[in-house]
Amino acid sequence: MTDDGIPERTALYRLYDEAGALLYVGITNDPDFRWKAHLYSNKVWPRQVARHEIEWHESRAAAVRVEIEAIKAERPRHNGKHNYDDAPFDPTSWSMAAAPRKVTAVADRMRAEIASGGWGPGQRIPSLRAIGGAVGASMRIVSRASMRLQAEGLLELRAGHGVFVLTSRSLRTTGTARSDFLDD
Repeated sequence: MTDDGIPERTALYRLYDEAGALLYVGITNDPDFRWKAHLYSNKVWPRQVARHEIEWHESRAAAVRVEIEAIKAERPRHNGKHNYDDAPFDPTSWSMAAAPRKVTAVADRMRAEIASGGWGPGQRIPSLRAIGGAVGASMRIVSRASMRLQAEGLLELRAGHGVFVLTSRSLRTTGTARSDFLDD
């Protein structure tokens, strides 16, 4: 919004490399300034941009909606935000974890989601906070359950992005020494 309450026109821009691969999708009210900001960042990809497309929207809110849809549908190479296949999650379908073995109960429920195909390879699982709220467990408990599945080779933590399903291969514990600290 401008100072006088009028919605501010906002541009949605797409940046492509020479081969036509979509590198980035973003929004701004000043495309020239934003382009220079990309160029002066410490990232390599802006120097690969060969062409761009700009489409204007009547408000920032409208541009944000289109940006989210574009990132999810078009999967640009260098967007982190909104660029994930999130695993489905219905917290009401998860039962409370019973003490004293909450880590095991939560890990078993997460493992079951993977085994059933509910959470597929490459999908980002729900936040540990959301899972904890659904099962009545602390972040520490859910984190330990997640670490257990990481030790089993089912999940992978990507710092700053979340926890992702690695594979739907056989669901077995590895029995490695690393899992010793993951016990209840």
